[in-house]
Amino acid sequence: MNNVIQRTFTGIVFTSLIVFSLILHPLFFAGISLLINVFGLLEFKNIGNKLSLKTSLLWIVLNNIIFLITVIFIYLQIPGGFVIPVLLLLVMLLILPIYQKTGDPLSTIQFSLFGSLYITIPLIILNLIQQFSLTEGIPYTLALFVIIWTNDTFAYLSGMAFGKHRLFEKISPKKSWEGFIGGLIMGVIAALVFNYFFPETGVITWILFAVLSCIASVFGDFVESLIKRKANMKDSGTILPGHGGILDRIDSLLLASPVIYIYLFLINSM
Repeated sequence: MNNVIQRTFTGIVFTSLIVFSLILHPLFFAGISLLINVFGLLEFKNIGNKLSLKTSLLWIVLNNIIFLITVIFIYLQIPGGFVIPVLLLLVMLLILPIYQKTGDPLSTIQFSLFGSLYITIPLIILNLIQQFSLTEGIPYTLALFVIIWTNDTFAYLSGMAFGKHRLFEKISPKKSWEGFIGGLIMGVIAALVFNYFFPETGVITWILFAVLSCIASVFGDFVESLIKRKANMKDSGTILPGHGGILDRIDSLLLASPVIYIYLFLINSM
């Protein structure tokens, strides 16, 4: 019971912080994203230590400098605001292991590249999503968080109540098809609520938004479960009481973010 109360309180605080940052100002949300990136990378570094895959603190510093530069470029609408900093990050990540004194430099390159692609890039893309327009972008970003959290919550509740058929037992033995369907249905309902307040986007667009978000979030959860299983870890960290680490809280978002950006880019290009 104490764990449920602790988990609920942590969830409310974390959710409120995200929602208020989205409402207050895009740059405030960018600052929250940067903090999440810092702690996410620290947790990923710790996972690497468990797997004997070493990354340096310089790698974390580098990722966050590039994150900051990219967000500034994006909000100043500088041409190449996303591509140039990310390419610079790629070049630096390839060069950095050359100066590594211990361990396998090639393994370091693989692990550090994966960490940047897995954590930093999706969090940058979250800030890109808001750039479709400041009026539509904030609901889109807010909708992504709300739909994913709704999906996660009701997938858990549906799975607990009705779960019999395992979704991917090899990676996550507790996930069920019943939980997936329950989460998906409630995710679509959450999207219909957004359609009520923002009907100009179109009901079909909102429904597809929810379906893609929910499917991507499930795979995002599986990716983190696979990483933790490989490292023999239950949680990615302990910073969020009742939830574990930052990565445990945002794992669904990390895959949903680029998927939704591609979706929004395509429908806005038509």
